[in-house]
Amino acid sequence: MSVLLTLLITLCATVAILNIGRFTRRALFSLSHLEYVNRQLIFQALLFVVAMLVLGGVYLLNAPNLSQLFTPGNISAPAGEVFWLGIAEGESWFGVGASFTFFITLVTSAFIYLKYRKSVGRMAQAVPYIAWILLFALTNSFSEEMIYRMGVIVPLYGSFDRNFILLFSAVAFGVPHLRGMPNGVVGAFMAGFLGWLLAKSVVETGGIFWAWWIHFLQDVVIFSAFVLSEVNKSSDRQSQECDSSVSG
Repeated sequence: MSVLLTLLITLCATVAILNIGRFTRRALFSLSHLEYVNRQLIFQALLFVVAMLVLGGVYLLNAPNLSQLFTPGNISAPAGEVFWLGIAEGESWFGVGASFTFFITLVTSAFIYLKYRKSVGRMAQAVPYIAWILLFALTNSFSEEMIYRMGVIVPLYGSFDRNFILLFSAVAFGVPHLRGMPNGVVGAFMAGFLGWLLAKSVVETGGIFWAWWIHFLQDVVIFSAFVLSEVNKSSDRQSQECDSSVSG
């Protein structure tokens, strides 16, 4: 029953996330001259609501687990061995987390660069939007961690095999990225691996710190690319409008 309820919660949350875009096609207010920022504010607010509903659901399913795991946890707890990743049995999660923070962010940056290198323009153009980028990365990473880590682990923790929980989180996080970012089959695989690793960190450290921190940094990279791409598009539109007015 716990598995079915967990599947239902994550499935409903995913369907809701994939349809939030319908409400953000047109900004309802203007806090920034960049329309993408105004639309993203609406998206993040609605995503946060979905995350809070998920937390409410898992609280009803297993309140003790939620209170135990919804903490930073022991960031130096011993890690379980994963020989193909070079993680030794008992190795400190402080070192493991720091290493994966660097390498995963490097891989994400490379993927995003290859996808957006023709449209992002110069990095200096992101400077006026740094606060927005950090805000979106913070809210998006928090909400998704509540949905795909807390929403999966809390109902199952202590009742099911650890490897099953990690796989569940990997699939739940990876499949939606067929349409997310990173996207496509490669993006879904990357997200699935990340979902597995972040779930492993939660289970082994007893908290959310490493999962949120690593996720947050990936979102900083992704939202930077999104904002730069939108800035570049906006500049192109303004140039075209100027050219049209001159020729007219």
